[in-house]
Amino acid sequence: MRSIRWRHAFLAALVAIVVASPVSACPNCKEAVSAPPEDVASMARGYNWSIMLMLGAPVSLLTTGAFMVRRAVKLGTLPEL
Repeated sequence: MRSIRWRHAFLAALVAIVVASPVSACPNCKEAVSAPPEDVASMARGYNWSIMLMLGAPVSLLTTGAFMVRRAVKLGTLPEL
């Protein structure tokens, strides 16, 4: 049974590799490639900040939630399940 699963997984991976078409970049990435060298550094900084902000939102939500749960447990206001 295990060997059949491995064969199916291998076959699926092989089909995905063979059938996969080239990926086209988003418009901003295409623009960054064709931009003059002096603009590339500022574009890279902008992409870096946008990624950091997108990562910061879920982290701040999780941190706030964990803090609220910890505070509720410490004060004893967390309801019993």
